[in-house]
Amino acid sequence: MSKQAVINLKTDSELKVKAAQTAEKLGVSLSAVLNNELRRFATEQTVSFEIPEVPNTATAKRLAQSQKERDAGDYHRFDSNEAALDYLANVLK
Repeated sequence: MSKQAVINLKTDSELKVKAAQTAEKLGVSLSAVLNNELRRFATEQTVSFEIPEVPNTATAKRLAQSQKERDAGDYHRFDSNEAALDYLANVLK
């Protein structure tokens, strides 16, 4: 008798393709990934579902602007926290 059991899992076909591609890039099978997650679930007896944080429109716009400024070298660097605080103290006067 085999020690292996079969689990039939229904999932979105696009998700399956992406997961299989990722597993292949990592050099492991999709079964190995799922077995690892099942082991962790059984051991830790917990599950977490994370929702990716997506910035609102205003924040996304500001982040894009900040990235452009950083890419252009338009930012300040400080050698110490004290130097940064001194700069801020002078700017806020």
